Amino acid sequence: MRMITLSFAFHSLNLPLIISSLTALGITIVLLSCIVGACIIATSFVFIFIYVICECLSWPIFEKLFSDILRRGIHRVRTATYRAIIVNYVQPLDMLEGFPESINGRLLLRQQALEKLLPPMAYGVDKHALKSSECPICLDDYVVGESCRVFPDCKHIFHLSCIDHWLKNHLTCPVCRKCI
Repeated sequence: MRMITLSFAFHSLNLPLIISSLTALGITIVLLSCIVGACIIATSFVFIFIYVICECLSWPIFEKLFSDILRRGIHRVRTATYRAIIVNYVQPLDMLEGFPESINGRLLLRQQALEKLLPPMAYGVDKHALKSSECPICLDDYVVGESCRVFPDCKHIFHLSCIDHWLKNHLTCPVCRKCI
């Protein structure tokens, strides 16, 4: 068997040259990192400075605008910017002024709908006893002679207390959602 021999030739290494190149590379990396960090910090300070200046300059304008509105009233504001801002604040006020009428109108509709219903009836007296045997709201069975209410259009039948409680919040049939 033949033996293979390998020989390596070691060249003379210049150790001070290697250390100085590693040191130069390290210094370069640290220097570049410091420059990048300084740029990020400087940019952040510039943005913060611009934001603070804009806020300080714009706050007196809006403060003057609101004091003018309160002092002189809506009709005396002069510029288009003021008018645009005022319109945005006036619309909710107009909506709130009509709010009580809408509540009164809704209550009136609810009362009319309740009057439109048939008066309470005793269960089992009419043909409705055959149509259903339990209240769809509370799921209790009807008892013969119990007070119930029947919707005129869809003919669904409910316990009087169940449907009256439902009608306080809804103007529809709980089963088919048909308006009453």
